Amino acid sequence: MFLKRVLPFAVALAAVGTTAQASEAIEQAMSQAIPDAEIDSIHSTPLDGIKEVRYGTEIFYVSEDGRYVMQGSLIDLQTRENLTEQAKGGARAELFAAIDDSELVVYEPNGETRAVLNIFTDPNCPYCRDIHADLPEYLEAGIKVRYLMFPVLGQDSPEIMNRTWCADDRQAAMDRSKEGDKLRDLDGGCATPQDEHMQLGQSLGVRGTPALFTENGEMLAGYVEPEEVLSRVLGD
Repeated sequence: MFLKRVLPFAVALAAVGTTAQASEAIEQAMSQAIPDAEIDSIHSTPLDGIKEVRYGTEIFYVSEDGRYVMQGSLIDLQTRENLTEQAKGGARAELFAAIDDSELVVYEPNGETRAVLNIFTDPNCPYCRDIHADLPEYLEAGIKVRYLMFPVLGQDSPEIMNRTWCADDRQAAMDRSKEGDKLRDLDGGCATPQDEHMQLGQSLGVRGTPALFTENGEMLAGYVEPEEVLSRVLGD
């Protein structure tokens, strides 16, 4: 099985710094407000009496008695930190960490792996080809690159993606597809995680390719120059 074993998240109701009574009130209120979903976690916030309630990568702020709910960004005006985005980044990071390399097309640096970059890609996306052309620069910098399927450009994109994943040498097939090769000599009939990758991307707000996610869950949409990506990923 592919991402089905990690999507949706297993329920984690061990709330940090909350009382069992507050958690119970919140769970009861939110189960009525959102009956078809299960809470992944409940955490404290810097605001007295307000808890962070997470469903996947969606964040709500709920009063301890379960009466009031808010959705939006919680920002620390002193530090200028977006606490909501930090929480969402952590949730995204957990999702990617749960995906085994065997389910992806992975490029490993020759030396030490300093960081990981997850990329949703499409074989017919010109900017994805530009990102792929930058791959040597990322690998030289110690960045491990993990490709996920997001075939949305062109009617043949899904089949090319499947052919890539079914290939004996996925890297070689990916390299060929980034040069415009349709891989018609390869069979795409094996089981692939295409549907799961698409579901994951859509749940993370991916609307097009390329979409890059750093190891801490930060999203970079579209083509980004390697210098900026390396700065974000490595913090140099």
